[in-house]
Amino acid sequence: MSATNRQIRLAVRPVGEVEPDDWEHCAGPVDEPGQGRFAGRTRVISLDPAMRGWLDDRPSYLPPVGM
Repeated sequence: MSATNRQIRLAVRPVGEVEPDDWEHCAGPVDEPGQGRFAGRTRVISLDPAMRGWLDDRPSYLPPVGM
């Protein structure tokens, strides 16, 4: 497989409005899937307003996004 694994990761927890510098763009090779795993391609994503709350390191109905 010669595809590229592109990722957008949380670089810092946002304070106030989310800014472009709060994110880290990464790329690397796609690993061959091992036993019990599969390789997939994301074609569409959806962002929900509730996701903003997951970026804060505070109690909520779901744990915050890991760093």
